[in-house]
Amino acid sequence: MEQNEKTDQSAIVIWVTALEGASFETYRKDPSVGAEIRLPLAPAQLADELAREAEREGVEPKSLRLCGWKYLGRFAPFEWLPLNEIGTAEDANLLAAAIMSDPDIDCDVLFQYCDLREIFEPLGYINVALQYDALPYRKWSNPLNLKEIGMDDLSLHEKCALQLGWELAGKDDSRDRADMSVDELIDFGENEAENRDLVVWLHGYMDPYEGEIDTARYSKEHIIETCERLRCVIDLSRLPEPEECLDDMARAAESALEENKENNLEGEHEEEIPF
Repeated sequence: MEQNEKTDQSAIVIWVTALEGASFETYRKDPSVGAEIRLPLAPAQLADELAREAEREGVEPKSLRLCGWKYLGRFAPFEWLPLNEIGTAEDANLLAAAIMSDPDIDCDVLFQYCDLREIFEPLGYINVALQYDALPYRKWSNPLNLKEIGMDDLSLHEKCALQLGWELAGKDDSRDRADMSVDELIDFGENEAENRDLVVWLHGYMDPYEGEIDTARYSKEHIIETCERLRCVIDLSRLPEPEECLDDMARAAESALEENKENNLEGEHEEEIPF
C-alpha cells in the first residue's frame, strides 16, 4: 500500500560489456569497464552506442551482454525486474520508450499487474504498457481530504485502507458510509482488500484479476516497425534531460503528435501504438 511517486529523472540505465565473468558486482564496483547507456534512445542511437562499446572492447556488438541496470524515477518500481534474464538492450529500450511515451503510466501499477499475472517477458510488459488504459486500476472517485478531516497522522497503510473503505462503501447499497466511523471504514477497506486480493495505493486501487490484457496483441516486429514509421511519435531525441520536468515531456509529446498530423503520419497504428 505504498504511494508511487513520479520524478523528473526517469530512465532505464543499462550496462553492457563483453568482459568475461562480468556481473552486476563488476558494474557496481567500476561501471567504466563497460558502457553505461541511458534509455530510451532512438533505435539508431542505441545501435551506435553498442557499436562504439564493441569497438572499444575489440569485439562484435553481438558479443556484448547486458550485465547491469538501474531503474530511475518513474521506473523505480521495476526494481525486481531482472533485465539480463528476460531480455536484451533492444528490449529494454522498447520498454523504456513505451512508458516514456505516456506520462500517465504508473510503473508501480504496471509492475504489480504484470507480477501478479506472471508476465515477465519485456514484450509482455510492452503490450500491457501500450494498453495501460485497459488495466483494472481505478483512482478514487471521491477521495477524502485527510488533512481537512484531521486524519493526516494515520499511517500510510491506514490512509489507503480508509480511502478504499470510503470508496467501496459508497458503492454498497446496504451501507451508508456517512454513518460509518473511521475505524469501521478502515476495517472495511482492509477486509475488502484481503478478500478480493486488491492492490491499494494512496490514490487508487486495482483488482489485478479483473479482465485480461492481451500480452501478444502487438508483435515485436510490429512495435519496431510502427516505432520507426512514426519516428516513435515522440521524437526520442526530445526526451528531457534529468533536470527537466514531466510537464516539459508532456509538451514535447503534444508537439510531436501535432507534427505527425501535419505530416500525415497519423493513422490506424497511431491509435493502437501510441509511440
